[in-house]
Amino acid sequence: MLKQRINYLVLATLLCGMAASAKTPPEVVAQLGKELTPMGAIRQGSDDGLLPPWTGTIQGLPEGLEWDGPGTPYPNPWPDEKPVLVITKDNMAQHSARLSPGQIAMFETYPETFRMPVYPGHREFAYYDNFYNKVRYNAENAELINDNEGIKGFIGGPAFPVPSTGPEVVWLTRTTGAYETREGEYSDIAVFSNGTQSVRRSSFLEEATYSRANVELVKENEYPNLGHFAGFVMTNVLEPARDKGLITSVFEPFDYATNAREVWRYLPGSRRVRRAPTVGFDTPDGPGGLKTVDEVRGFNGAMERFEWQLIGRQEMFIPYHNYDFDTPGLDYSVLLPQFHANPDYMRYELKRVWVAEGTLREGKRHIYGKRRIYVDEDTGLTAITENYDGRGELWKVVLFNNIYEYNGKAYVRRVQMYHDLRAGAYIAERLINDSNPMLYDINPPRGEAYFAPANIRKLGKR
Repeated sequence: MLKQRINYLVLATLLCGMAASAKTPPEVVAQLGKELTPMGAIRQGSDDGLLPPWTGTIQGLPEGLEWDGPGTPYPNPWPDEKPVLVITKDNMAQHSARLSPGQIAMFETYPETFRMPVYPGHREFAYYDNFYNKVRYNAENAELINDNEGIKGFIGGPAFPVPSTGPEVVWLTRTTGAYETREGEYSDIAVFSNGTQSVRRSSFLEEATYSRANVELVKENEYPNLGHFAGFVMTNVLEPARDKGLITSVFEPFDYATNAREVWRYLPGSRRVRRAPTVGFDTPDGPGGLKTVDEVRGFNGAMERFEWQLIGRQEMFIPYHNYDFDTPGLDYSVLLPQFHANPDYMRYELKRVWVAEGTLREGKRHIYGKRRIYVDEDTGLTAITENYDGRGELWKVVLFNNIYEYNGKAYVRRVQMYHDLRAGAYIAERLINDSNPMLYDINPPRGEAYFAPANIRKLGKR
């Protein structure tokens, strides 16, 4: 095993120096499903056992676990587990090698309240079979084009399972979707420094043609042959009353050099649909404007303002399997107190993450001068991001929850928490404690026309 690990580290070092447009080397592709997992993760666990070896022995609902099916709460598969350790400000130094600078800053900023309960690690869940087939296809064929703004040879699913550059890390997490449709209602809540909350509740619909589970792996289904847009997102504000009826529809490309993001809005006051001006980069977003548009899901949109570099892969305690956070009926005053979410409902596990750092390009403008993204190797989902100001001082820390979705046999992003360390405030997004869980690939896709301005106008006037 030690020889295997040394060989892999040598290979990873060689990969770091490769050009951004290069395909994954055949010798790396050959390791998928062997020395590496089908997702490109290191199969073996950590030396101390906190990170177990990957097995992938469970697809879907674990045997013996009772669940009422899609649209009902997901049961925690390990309800009786207790933390193997709890990290606090007092013992943080002992575990600092496995903490990000942002997590350390959370301990330093909120020493009396922030803590991280670390649970036994689990790597037995596996994605559906064709997901891994898509991973391999992309590893063999996908490459970045147009100064990393676009992609070709890509058929949906994770594009770069073993990224060799910073942009490939970013593209890994933005292509890792496993579902074609996602629909439901959720709440976004901003919690300000005095503990007061601002709630925005919305209905949500997302369609991503290139994330189709049963897609045939042929060149005709590569981007952009199924359409020039990666996906479509529509939100309809249900509360607060002053914003009720505001509909936003987003057309998101997979090549920002060829197709810009399109955003359309129905304004209930004027009963008109307007194309929004540029919505991206550091446009304020969410209740209280505590985050930027381009930090949703870690980093999104055009790459033009930041130069991304691969830092490497490391072991880190990250939020994982956060079923208890979604406990139905849990009062938001309990779940979301001042400063950060209630640690009693958080779960962390030791994982390996890909780390990339983006530095603002000379002559470009953004409220962030530097940002880091930490991407889980087993899922390709963002786990943590950190954003720094123009002086290099850490400003904002984002934590991402996830769960394994039993029906679709895939991991999904759950609540995303954006912490403004200076303001002492944060936003928690995609909360479902007061509603039913999202529906993943349950309803058939409506198609591009449903998200178009003409239909938004009809929906708004109902």
